[in-house]
Amino acid sequence: MLIIKKSVILFPLFLTLLCLGCNSTDSIDPSTGSKRGIENSESNIDKDSDTKLSLIFVAGKDLKSRREKFGLLKLSNGTLIVATGHYESANMLRGGEFSKTAEVFNPDLGEWTFTGELNDSRLSPAIFELPDGKVILTGGFHRKNGPLNSTEIWDPITGIWISGPEMIKARHEMSYIKLNDGRFMVFGGGTYDVDGLVVSGSKETEIFDPEIGKWTAAAPMSEKRSNHVAIKLDDGKVFVIGGGKLDGPYSKSSEIYNPDTDSWTIAAPMIKGRVAHTATLLSDGKVLVVGGRGKITKAEIYDPNSDTWSFAGETTKPRAGHVSVRLRNGLVLVTGGLGYLSEVEIYNPQDATWSVAGNLLTGRTNHQVAELPDGRILIIGGIGAEGMLASVEIYEP
Repeated sequence: MLIIKKSVILFPLFLTLLCLGCNSTDSIDPSTGSKRGIENSESNIDKDSDTKLSLIFVAGKDLKSRREKFGLLKLSNGTLIVATGHYESANMLRGGEFSKTAEVFNPDLGEWTFTGELNDSRLSPAIFELPDGKVILTGGFHRKNGPLNSTEIWDPITGIWISGPEMIKARHEMSYIKLNDGRFMVFGGGTYDVDGLVVSGSKETEIFDPEIGKWTAAAPMSEKRSNHVAIKLDDGKVFVIGGGKLDGPYSKSSEIYNPDTDSWTIAAPMIKGRVAHTATLLSDGKVLVVGGRGKITKAEIYDPNSDTWSFAGETTKPRAGHVSVRLRNGLVLVTGGLGYLSEVEIYNPQDATWSVAGNLLTGRTNHQVAELPDGRILIIGGIGAEGMLASVEIYEP
């Protein structure tokens, strides 16, 4: 086992944090729903003679619009909302339009319904739920205007989007997370420099608090980042991992934000530099990091208690632009990736092994997943070999 020693730097308090928090794109957290309206929803997990899991994916109801790089949020009432992204006809892989549309999934009916359109089209926004059940969506990339700082708020009763408080900085390819105290935070991303030119990464972070209703600057990260990953640890601190341009170089570095002190601590670097990777919090509080650009198969695990990284086996396929989610039994499900991968892999933390456990009906990348309260996993949209997808697949334990 390879262990990497730590070095620590503590950043001083930057600014008092005021803001407006909400639900983050923790869209994989359980909410309410039922099995009605889902096609072919039988039991999908069994064990074969080698005691390896065999997962079956069945077709769900399609989105109303094909889309990739869209925002997804699971609301506290059990519904899902998807918004914006890239859409195109199935026979055109490149080009296409940036979407203003949004749609809602009713788990009782198993169907998607359009809701009101946004004012700005955009790719890869941050999206959260406010305490009153409204939804706030911010940032992302606009085809003509580049990175955005505009914010829009959706009212589920009227279906209307209105303008909300702008972020301090325009951002895209940022990461974001909901903090334990109800505020939410965005980290880095591509933005504009002082001369108004688009730059690939930034250090700056900011926080929105639901009680104040505005964005406030927080302590900056130690380095400029975009295409990185942020994940909340068991103690409420935020772990930020990797990043860089999609064509390199890829950062190995990681750091931890403490919301109580508004400060950053440098954590041990990863074994591999990564972009377009995933991070999954395991049942024991460790973090599994999978894939990334550069045809990476080696996974690794971070232990917050010892500030060390160790190898966590190898995926059977190199993956980037994939999705990883921890199932209720503690296993980690990995779907999709560049090359429109259909093979699904399972990581077992008990013995640190990987295995192919079935195939998606449609290989895809840049998709999203959401877990319903009964444990079913929805695999939503993305882009496949024939173009952008409206298709939805379901894994049912």
